[in-house]
Amino acid sequence: RGLAGSQREPNARPDNEQMESLELWGYECSPFVKSVREKLCALCLPHTMVSCSRGSANRDRMIEKTGRFQVPYLVDPNTGVEMYESPEIVEYLDAVYTR
Repeated sequence: RGLAGSQREPNARPDNEQMESLELWGYECSPFVKSVREKLCALCLPHTMVSCSRGSANRDRMIEKTGRFQVPYLVDPNTGVEMYESPEIVEYLDAVYTR
C-alpha cells in the first residue's frame, strides 16, 4: 500500500533475512522508534522489539545495561554495534545492510 517499511527496499542485501536478530529498545508510540522500525522492516532484517515503556521492567534493564534511558537503542549482534539516535541508526542500517 505504499506505507513506509511495507515493501522491501530494492537495494537491501539479499542475505538480510539470514542475519541474527537485532534488538530495538523502545516503545510503540515513540516517533523516534517508528522510523527505525520502518527501516528494519524495509530492509527485511529480523529484529526483536524490547518494549520499555514507563513502568516496564525492561526500562530498568536498559538503565542497568547502558547507564541511562534513551530510545531508540539498537543492539546489532552481527557487528557488535550498540547505538542511540534514530537518524544515526537509520544511516548505520543503510550503510551496513544495503548494497
